[in-house]
Amino acid sequence: MKTIFDLTIAIATTAASFSIASLVAAVPTVAASFTPFSFKTNVTASPINDPTGNLLNDPTRDVRLDSVEFNGNTISSFELVKQAKILQNDTYTLDDGSVLGVLNSGRGPNTPDDNLVGEGPSKPNPTDQDIVDSLGNLNLNSILVTRENANKASIEVSFNNPVNTFFFWERGGTPGEAVAGDSDLLVEALDDNNEVIASYKILRQNYTKADYNISTEVIPILNNGPFNIGSQGITLDGITTKTLRLTSSNNNGLIPNIPNDNGPDFKVVAAKAVPEPTTILGVFFVGGLGAILKRKKTVAG
Repeated sequence: MKTIFDLTIAIATTAASFSIASLVAAVPTVAASFTPFSFKTNVTASPINDPTGNLLNDPTRDVRLDSVEFNGNTISSFELVKQAKILQNDTYTLDDGSVLGVLNSGRGPNTPDDNLVGEGPSKPNPTDQDIVDSLGNLNLNSILVTRENANKASIEVSFNNPVNTFFFWERGGTPGEAVAGDSDLLVEALDDNNEVIASYKILRQNYTKADYNISTEVIPILNNGPFNIGSQGITLDGITTKTLRLTSSNNNGLIPNIPNDNGPDFKVVAAKAVPEPTTILGVFFVGGLGAILKRKKTVAG
């Protein structure tokens, strides 16, 4: 026959177990925010003899990302895009009847002849894998190009490991002039259930010059440049993600009362985060467990 003390302990243990389960189940998707920051880009690129003095390197060849500097830190180990998914790629029609999406894989015209670092393809209508090949390398002259011929482009890009710090570069103004970036891009962080946990709109006026130049070729529809490049960093506060959704809208400027994102032409890489979000959750869980056990001790005592 159980004693009153045994029954009290059993009830307290059951209550504690139920409370722990409830605690875990009640932990919601964490709503977070992005914080923007400026950073310095360190690259290796081919020199150029430019009589105007406006070009910082040969814009047609490889531009290898070596490191970035911000807030007293130097990062030279990056997480690269490993997966991509095209969500929307609005189309337009050329005079010859060809139907193209606004998304394109672009690179410097002479990057295939430069062995400094690999690059992605040069083509319109990229596949998911083409986007990985364009963004998933350290060649800053291998980018995703969004044309201004139709409304919307939206993709998801994923990294192998959880990250919270992201570095964006945007192809922008004319070398020697003040404009760094000339387009806008909506960045959304997703959780494992593909729910948005944070969002941030990178605006063209917030880019700062990255101190290198590129030209871009998309065979057979585009070959232009050189351009300034703007840079902008954003970091997730308190959590990490493996996937970003990147969207630009009203790129052709035909929808009234909606901002014209103006066709962002960009590169993105990421950095690993410390501490991992599991550490943060672990602290929360242990703290909650301690409080539950304390209540249990009070009941049992």
